[in-house]
Amino acid sequence: MSTYKNEHLQLVLDTHNINRDEEKGLLDKYKTKRDKVKDALYEEYGSDIVKIINSGSYSKCTAINTKFDLDLCVHFKRDRFNTLKEMHDSVYNFLNSNYKKEDDDLVKVRKQKVSVGLKFSVDGEDVLFDVTPGRKLASESTSDENDIKLYLNLEDDPSSKKTNIHKQLDKITGRTNERDTIKLIKVWKFNHDFDLKSFLVELLTMEAFDKAEEVPRGLWARLKMALEFIRDNIKTISLKDPGNSSNNVSDSLTTEAKEELREELEEMLEKIEKDEKKIEYYFPANPKYPKEEVKKSNSQYERKSEATTKLPPTSYA
Repeated sequence: MSTYKNEHLQLVLDTHNINRDEEKGLLDKYKTKRDKVKDALYEEYGSDIVKIINSGSYSKCTAINTKFDLDLCVHFKRDRFNTLKEMHDSVYNFLNSNYKKEDDDLVKVRKQKVSVGLKFSVDGEDVLFDVTPGRKLASESTSDENDIKLYLNLEDDPSSKKTNIHKQLDKITGRTNERDTIKLIKVWKFNHDFDLKSFLVELLTMEAFDKAEEVPRGLWARLKMALEFIRDNIKTISLKDPGNSSNNVSDSLTTEAKEELREELEEMLEKIEKDEKKIEYYFPANPKYPKEEVKKSNSQYERKSEATTKLPPTSYA
């Protein structure tokens, strides 16, 4: 066990914790904007909305304060729109015209692959989150009641896909050690600009823990276990989306990207093995919070740690 590496990784988690007192202002701005958009959607579409789910990394408790998502997933009734494209266009048009006129902070609305991206400027800070519209499946369908169809806004080949946000959230519920490991991998990919979807990181990490004969103790040992698993399996693994078993999430990476990831992880692990201080390069603490300040606040911060790991409660409404 490496005391140094464990202590450093704990510092990384502490300085990237989204529930730090210092982050409360920005987090509150996100929540305020998200809730206003949610209210506006309910007012616009009324009973045609079955429910709106809080999704994204914050709802999964895998958020880091340098990059996090407080997204919304809107469940529309099956008969509200004739087509999924009509649904997607309707939500985009409403947010880009009607709602944008009401909120001067909203500076950009854009169509994305399955969602509508919103960018607000609040007191000089950017607040970004996505709204994903989905339509309930036909009533005679034998699928789960929370299954929805999304519109895939692809220029060359527009289509659709099924998903279930509830199942994705349930998959990670209560998995504290996995969440810490996921956060650390997110710190790496954020600081080293590696294009790797967070959902893929989550599924890979949980698979590594599930496949382990025995999960080791210590932050570094668990992180190393997950990184080695990803390195050894990324080129061949099939990862089913909990919300759609026909969706292999590992396909979000090309063959070339998988090999690049394997090489990156192999090099990282070798360098940290040779020099443990390299861990500070690959997994840096958030520079906003100097180590000395974190140490001074540790006693007060640790008293909150149990509460913060339980927040936010998963919301399905």
